Amino acid sequence: MYQHIIVAVDVDQHTDKALLAAGQLAKMIGARLTVVHIVNLQDLARADSELVSTQTLHEQVLQRGRTLLQQARRRVVEQHGIEPLAHLGESWHGKRDMASVLVRFAIAVDADLLVLATHSRTGIMHKLMGSFIENVIRTAPCPLMIVRSPGSETVADTPLVA
Repeated sequence: MYQHIIVAVDVDQHTDKALLAAGQLAKMIGARLTVVHIVNLQDLARADSELVSTQTLHEQVLQRGRTLLQQARRRVVEQHGIEPLAHLGESWHGKRDMASVLVRFAIAVDADLLVLATHSRTGIMHKLMGSFIENVIRTAPCPLMIVRSPGSETVADTPLVA
């Protein structure tokens, strides 16, 4: 079965369900769990950097990522009594590259399962935001567990057009 599970976390609340599911599964089957966050450094290019150096902004973004990982690890310990590993990745090129960074890490550590959360965006929001998950699906070296966030649009919620 699964020996090494990776769960990707982000600042959004929707990743809490993925973290919970991954922690439950890891505890149930005795798998190692690694919590991963990929920092989108493309945001530095958009930041107001006139008052702060790029290096300072870079360190601030990385520190936020480390803090996020610490919080996620703490939740897993409190909820499941297991101590996950943590990995902070960096991407300079947006969602597609972030997905590539995650997939390369999964390959490097020989992961058996990737757990991801989805916003379940559709239509124009999906096109504008890009899909991190779609890029992971296309290139993942192992099975994926996609955890839907609360309030996600479902097929049953979608109105029929007559």
